[in-house]
Amino acid sequence: MPSKYQPQLFGWFADLDKGACYRSELDEELIYTNNTFCMIRRLGFEERILYGLLISIASILGLLGLLGLIDLIFYVIQKSFMDNTEIFLYIIACIIVFLLIYCLLLPELFRTFFSPKDSPIVFNRKTNKVYINESEFFSFKPRFHPKYLLHPRKKTIKEYDWADLHGVAISNYSKVSKNTIMLMVCKPGTYEVERHIILDHGRSGLLNLSRWGWINNYLVDYDLYDEHGEGKLVNLAYYEQQTADADLTVYGWPQWMLEAFNANSLEELTQIKQQHGIKE
Repeated sequence: MPSKYQPQLFGWFADLDKGACYRSELDEELIYTNNTFCMIRRLGFEERILYGLLISIASILGLLGLLGLIDLIFYVIQKSFMDNTEIFLYIIACIIVFLLIYCLLLPELFRTFFSPKDSPIVFNRKTNKVYINESEFFSFKPRFHPKYLLHPRKKTIKEYDWADLHGVAISNYSKVSKNTIMLMVCKPGTYEVERHIILDHGRSGLLNLSRWGWINNYLVDYDLYDEHGEGKLVNLAYYEQQTADADLTVYGWPQWMLEAFNANSLEELTQIKQQHGIKE
């Protein structure tokens, strides 16, 4: 049975349910938590380097393929036996390869290496808002001047409704089974995916969904289960004590969001946005 979230991701093997979960555990991923919100790192230093190297290799191979294709086009043009239709098809293929590199590989490379430290994500359990902090390479704008073509947006900080984010698990299909949990950003009230967000990258074991369980338990105000503690339920105060000294200002959040993290209701969140002139 395929995923209900479309378009479906390659490697998909499960849609993840929301609500209280039995499996609930965090290791070093938790940056900060209190009774209102928690902040979790999504990409550690080692993962960032490995992921960046893989994207870099893909980018290099893509560029080599593009150069080879361009060389082939010039060769074909020099040979007069090719008609205009075939030459046109080669040019279209060259354009497609360039767009794939520019629109897919380069943005991922920039996001991996230049996103704020740990690429944090914040969950507010009182407003059910989710905040993402990462970088994007560019935005589509009708500007063709070289100054704007490669102009990056250094930070992309967005607010989402938890109701519009849905989890899926994908597999790497290797001998050492690992899963990655993706958040599918859907249009409100639909299963139509607008964007993908990495939540948990490359965790060993296809059924290892402990981070997903912890977040769901936190958001529904459920006791956090410690599977290594012989079934003991861990009080949230345990995690609060662990993360009490965290400095959240180093991640580049705007001031209004730092206040929004602690909002205890949607009404309070609205007031914070109005005070800072934030428009929906």
